[in-house]
Amino acid sequence: MSDLFRSTRTWWAPSSKHAKRTAVGTTAIVVALGLITWSVWISPSSPVSTAVHKALGVETSSEKAADPEVLQAKLTAAQQQIWKLEGQLKSTNAQSGSRGDQLTQLRAQISSLQSELGSAKAAAASGGSASAAGAASANRSGGSSSSGGSGSGSHGAVTKPVTGPSKDPAPTPVAVPTKQQILSQPTRWYGLYTAQSPFNWAEYDQVSQAAGKATNMVGFFQGFDQDFNANAVQRAWANGRVPLMTWETRPATTGNDVTVVPGYSNQDVTSGAFDAYLTKYAQALKANGQPMVIRLDHEMNGSWYNWSEGTGANGKPANAAGSYVAMWQHVHDVFQANGANDYVIWNWAPSRIDKLGNQAYQTLDYMRNYYPGADYVDWVGMSGYYRSATEQPTYANTFGATVAQLRQVAPGKKILLSEIGATETGTAVSNGQKSKWFGSLFDALADPANADVIGFSYFSEVATSVVDGVRSTNDWRLNSRSDSLQAFRDGIGRTDIDYDLQEVTQ
Repeated sequence: MSDLFRSTRTWWAPSSKHAKRTAVGTTAIVVALGLITWSVWISPSSPVSTAVHKALGVETSSEKAADPEVLQAKLTAAQQQIWKLEGQLKSTNAQSGSRGDQLTQLRAQISSLQSELGSAKAAAASGGSASAAGAASANRSGGSSSSGGSGSGSHGAVTKPVTGPSKDPAPTPVAVPTKQQILSQPTRWYGLYTAQSPFNWAEYDQVSQAAGKATNMVGFFQGFDQDFNANAVQRAWANGRVPLMTWETRPATTGNDVTVVPGYSNQDVTSGAFDAYLTKYAQALKANGQPMVIRLDHEMNGSWYNWSEGTGANGKPANAAGSYVAMWQHVHDVFQANGANDYVIWNWAPSRIDKLGNQAYQTLDYMRNYYPGADYVDWVGMSGYYRSATEQPTYANTFGATVAQLRQVAPGKKILLSEIGATETGTAVSNGQKSKWFGSLFDALADPANADVIGFSYFSEVATSVVDGVRSTNDWRLNSRSDSLQAFRDGIGRTDIDYDLQEVTQ
């Protein structure tokens, strides 16, 4: 990582620590940009203003049907509308009981707009140099609105987290850091999972605003029956957030109480049955050119997923001993052969060990049996939830035993708390155990002994899960109760936990 990159702390977030030093310069820049903005956008004679008015259907005295600037503005508007509709489609798909006609209607709208977009591109391409000038103006406007801010230093269009509502990507992809720059990031990661992000940001934005700090990571899930989703990755980066994808070797619609999925065993993957799918996926990921974190088949050391070696019907294991490591290495090797590993940060993340029902699953040797090896893993991690009022609401209780094993199994690897949450267990109006758990979490992050814990991604949803045959519904949301939210706000705003995050101002 260059000194310039490191000096900015996080590439998208100007550090509050440097605010006083940069105040004068920032004021001058704002004034200058304000004058430029007035002359370019607000002035009635501005070509950009004219193009935007035309794209919105507002007639001007100089309107011409074949104006290349108008075509480019329409192209930009059409692409933005496609992003919006695709987000609605993903959100509708995510809701159980979705009506088929709603999905059909949305797909038809997307298809129609894509056709119009193709026509607009062809027309704009024939517009010559004037079209190129219009494209430059439109792309600048798209990049600005999608990122919520410009990059710093020599990194040009690199985005910052938005401080208001999240934006869809611009037609021209934003500049992003390299995989190595992400791995070398000196400050910590703060991510969220919400029900429909990154396809619909409404709830995500609401939680971020309530928490008071802009995140720099967003989590989502995919199944092994879904193609690479450039939409999700681009939506994340349009807002300066590293995409953290949990990739499960089973169909996306599989119930979370299904431990055996025919055709999706570890052996099926290793045998090459999914090689065509994996090759297509890896090539698409590389072509997209934006880095991402992949948490492949998480919580493998439990007994509730079809990739675990201890699961099966009638007491018979569905997967042979050692098959998980072979499966992971096979997927990694296919990606390596197709150049995709230049963009993937592989995150190996078992479950909290002390809550596993089988004592044998809690041993260090059992954990080691699942580790693919240092050459196949970039970050290690874990899932850790505080579930019951009968246990102490502390970092040490939820994470301590598992983190200790991770350090022995994968010495030197950075640790991401890849999926964490706390349920509401207290009955008092204030000082519930969830709020105490948040306080302990941030106290632990401030401890130099945990410098290798590079952050967390919080599961802010209400969810029903099955762990060792026990079904439970928990309210994991950050804003589940006022005292819990306040405890998190206080924690994420601390200055001694190696975070460098923008405040959410609206």
